[in-house]
Amino acid sequence: MSVVLMDMMMPNMDGLTGIRTLRSLNPEVKIIASSGLSANRQQLMALGAKAFLLKPYTAQELLQTLSQAIATTTD
Repeated sequence: MSVVLMDMMMPNMDGLTGIRTLRSLNPEVKIIASSGLSANRQQLMALGAKAFLLKPYTAQELLQTLSQAIATTTD
């Protein structure tokens, strides 16, 4: 099982493209999207992100989100 924590603001590829690319490489990958802006949350989730972490987040929030993402079944 693979889980990816990914920031939506990347220098060479936007987060939406990143999610699409990861999902095309491995449809079962579980993606946790992270951003300081919550505006794209619905779109990210619709593309296949299992969770969204609004920055800044705490270690406890990260661990809880990671645990929930791992526990979810794949579509």
